[in-house]
Amino acid sequence: MGQLLNTSETKSKRASTWLDSITNYFDDQGINYQSVSFTNGLTKDSTKTDIILSLDEISKSDIYSNISNIILISDGLHHNINNFILLDNYTIPVFPVLLGKYEEQPDIILEEVTVNNPVYLDTKTEIRITIRGIPENETFEITLLENNETLLTRLIKNEGNQKNYTLEFTPRKIGYRQLTARISVDNLREENVLNNQKNFLLNVVKNKAKITLITSSPNFDIAFIHRALQKNDRYELIFIDRRKNGYYHQNQPVQLGEIITTSDVLVLNNLDAFDFDAEIYRIIENFMARGGNIFYSGKIDKQLASLLPLQTSRFKDTIESTILETAAMNNYKSFSIQSLTTQSGFWNALPPITTYFYTPKPQAEVIAKADIASENPVIAFAKYLQGHVLQFSGYGFYKWKMWQKSEQQWFDGLILNIIQWLLNADVSQRFICSTNKLSYLEGEQVEFSAYLFDEKMNTVNNQDILVEIIRQDTTIEKKYMVEENGKYQLNIKDLIDGSYAYKAETTLGQRLYQFKGEFLIEDRTLEQSTRGIQKSYLEFIASKTGGSIINNVQELSNLDKIRQESIEFTSTIDFELWKQWYLPIFALLLLVIELIIRKKKGLL
Repeated sequence: MGQLLNTSETKSKRASTWLDSITNYFDDQGINYQSVSFTNGLTKDSTKTDIILSLDEISKSDIYSNISNIILISDGLHHNINNFILLDNYTIPVFPVLLGKYEEQPDIILEEVTVNNPVYLDTKTEIRITIRGIPENETFEITLLENNETLLTRLIKNEGNQKNYTLEFTPRKIGYRQLTARISVDNLREENVLNNQKNFLLNVVKNKAKITLITSSPNFDIAFIHRALQKNDRYELIFIDRRKNGYYHQNQPVQLGEIITTSDVLVLNNLDAFDFDAEIYRIIENFMARGGNIFYSGKIDKQLASLLPLQTSRFKDTIESTILETAAMNNYKSFSIQSLTTQSGFWNALPPITTYFYTPKPQAEVIAKADIASENPVIAFAKYLQGHVLQFSGYGFYKWKMWQKSEQQWFDGLILNIIQWLLNADVSQRFICSTNKLSYLEGEQVEFSAYLFDEKMNTVNNQDILVEIIRQDTTIEKKYMVEENGKYQLNIKDLIDGSYAYKAETTLGQRLYQFKGEFLIEDRTLEQSTRGIQKSYLEFIASKTGGSIINNVQELSNLDKIRQESIEFTSTIDFELWKQWYLPIFALLLLVIELIIRKKKGLL
């Protein structure tokens, strides 16, 4: 970031030019001079500048007892406003050099990034970016990055002082992603580039998918499941049924292996036995191993028993029963019926289905159970290898479809929810809380945003999200986030410099979700809050000490008025340019350390 004095020079460059001109003049005139480093006084290395303290220490030092005049090269930026009294009786005239006239530069701000969440894999999505401060007719570049890798770059011309710009982005990876939007303008120097980028969260889910339905025998259950899935035109559906001489799709024999391998979700419905050959069972196992997911209903096929969440028991009979939801059902929004004001009693009021006396495996999560003394599980969920299985134990679920009212098509919604859930079951990150930057200046507002996703990767609203701010193992603040425009937000102010950690937590059903992160608050130097040349401050120093402003290089000829020996006084944070003292009558040149620091920090 350049702070211009004219169209081509920064303050640090201009100060160096002045320093060269003055030292060359002294050399030509045979005037001896010397350089001394200073920052917050003569001997203190610091990121802050105290010019008056440095002048006071010079006047009181025996080393500088014969100084006649001081030439001050400085932009006049000063941290300590409480020591002006030190100049009241100052006896050494100070001649500040005016580095130049500060030219106001534009400040381009990336204010907001808006995106729908979730977005769909391999599908174009719009990202709206709000920008302020782009000069009219200026061409600028918007870049999308992930982990410093460029995903998309677009050149845009600002016509008509627009504020909102839209990018089209096609995500290629599933899951939660933290991206960065960055803007830049070639050949344009800004006052501040720290506000030219913003982090935002993107949640990528599968929605366009290949769903393969396989039944051991056509029946009403699989027919109604198939009919429900046909309502989503983003699904490629393949319905396969078993016949005496093999498996068929649209009355044509098929090779199951290839179809299963290329599927995203398998819907397996078994009334008795699939009678797959050994190779097909192996392919289904491999399907699960690579992260494939299964919706299973009916009777347990012995060859598939290892991958299912439920297992057979010594009781082989079936029983007709209504069902009861378990507490685990609250963990899954797929079973929330949106048309109902309350879910209480809904599932138990459904028509009875025929279920088996199965028992859950240790890793199974039972979502619904039979309303009988044995409470055998009816709906269960579990992970197997890298995939997941949702199992409906029994048959006769079509009765639920027949029971629903025409204005409440909840059964179809339930089936669609289940498939959307299974498409995204491998996304482990469901709760994300992030700051919009990793590093802030002291006094700058820290902005948090958060999303909570259900098993279908839809955002969850009306949640309490508590954010705890921690510094040096001590809790500094605890605040709840505010929900706005589909996401949760929180702004924290007045944090002092230092390293911070944060922890956000919320609950969904019985599950506690936590997200942890870190951010840094850096000390704000005066130059980061005040820009330009502080001419009035330099004039004040000159008037208080009996000196005057030196406006241009040509006025160096007036330096003959200064007694014939001088000392150059320059500040640097790295090293002193000269170490040896020369003559006792001096002119002193001061170059404030921040000009160097700001250049290192990208502020010049």
